[in-house]
Amino acid sequence: MKKSIHQLKTRLRELGYKSGEGLITHDGKLNPPGTLLFDNSYKATVHTFHDLDAIKCCPGLYQIHTFDGIPLKVGIAKNLRQRLRQHARSLQRKLQPTKSEPIGDPSHLRSKQSILAKHLYFDHSLTANYDLTTELGRQTFLAHEAYLLITYTASRDEAERLEKIAEATGIWRYQGRVRVIEN
Repeated sequence: MKKSIHQLKTRLRELGYKSGEGLITHDGKLNPPGTLLFDNSYKATVHTFHDLDAIKCCPGLYQIHTFDGIPLKVGIAKNLRQRLRQHARSLQRKLQPTKSEPIGDPSHLRSKQSILAKHLYFDHSLTANYDLTTELGRQTFLAHEAYLLITYTASRDEAERLEKIAEATGIWRYQGRVRVIEN
């Protein structure tokens, strides 16, 4: 397995990838850099959570991937920069307990701003290097281990149409209801 990952990364560098952006399409082919993973006719720009100021305040689709090539989440926004800042902050105070008992199940925690924060909170298999149950752990993980593919659209409706196509691929780790993911 490690050998095939190394071969894939070598091939990606040969094709001009600086990281794992896009990696493999849902049908197993390599995706051209700078295009959407599921529709190569749409352009995508690559950003990190460090350069959110470079993202325009307009509608569009965002994809969050790890540098290891795991597609985490796809989403839309009327204002991409604002929405991605909410994800980057991953504020603990916006994750509200629903019960007085310890939080052990997704139904015990409500997300008031970033569903990504809630997904990360309950993902115990994604990383051993960051405590994703803490605000600082999630922020640091996103800043150091993830990147964004941004596609600007003329409207939120167009972004929503693209999001439906993206979700239909089934490649996203965080799609639908939040669940506990164990090692």
